[in-house]
Amino acid sequence: MNNWAILSLIFGLFLLIGGCDSELKEHRGHPAVVKKLEMQSDPALQARAVTGTVTLDPKIKAGIPEGSVLFIYARTQGVDSGPPVAVRKMTFFQLPQEFSISPADAVMTQDGFDGPLTLTARLDRDGNARAGAGDITGSLDVTTGQKGVTLVLNQVLEETGKKVTGTISLDPKLKAQLPANKILFLFARPQGVKRGPPLAVKRIFTTQLPHSFTIGQSDTMMPGAEFDGPITLTVRLDQDGNASAAPGDIEGSLETNADAKNVKLVLNRVVGG
Repeated sequence: MNNWAILSLIFGLFLLIGGCDSELKEHRGHPAVVKKLEMQSDPALQARAVTGTVTLDPKIKAGIPEGSVLFIYARTQGVDSGPPVAVRKMTFFQLPQEFSISPADAVMTQDGFDGPLTLTARLDRDGNARAGAGDITGSLDVTTGQKGVTLVLNQVLEETGKKVTGTISLDPKLKAQLPANKILFLFARPQGVKRGPPLAVKRIFTTQLPHSFTIGQSDTMMPGAEFDGPITLTVRLDQDGNASAAPGDIEGSLETNADAKNVKLVLNRVVGG
């Protein structure tokens, strides 16, 4: 290759790099995402961050189901309800898990992330921001800017009120139609009610069937709703992760009571089949 060809090649590469850089500057992403990234790299805000590690107490024998999510909340010390000051959500994690929470994670205003704080970590089994039975939590009092803290998950939340326990299984005749992605939606409705929001709902990630389940008061949809009386349980093995039924999903239903134990719920019909 002669010198002219080499110079032409280098010049072309500069044009390509310059064009890519220009395009990146023009397409920086959603403004909210850009602002979040800028805040996370702001030295003044990061100086107020609390950093450390979330660990699991060895005494906790509960496993970590597939689909679990790790939430970390910051509240002003002494405040136990209402929106947190800041929150982090980790979909992909491995315990022990390093974390950082700062004013960049504020729910409403950065000014609230100041002074004495209480950090709470919750290992959520179904990925729902609302705490439920079986979730594992732990809390620690810290100060703004504190580094290297250890936040221990050491308490399993117990079910309160009535609950139904049992097993979900698949009709052997439908084994060939079992989807690769096994996401179960479990709904409870008062008997005779066919439409509207369910009384309670649970999203379950599982790698195998049969699967043991619990659904009860902590899974109710509306504040003040009481998990009680005769109910109809419906389970759906969903292919796309959407709560709405679609052709090819597999369902099963059972009428029972809100305090029933060891019920057998069978996936035995194909939606649209």
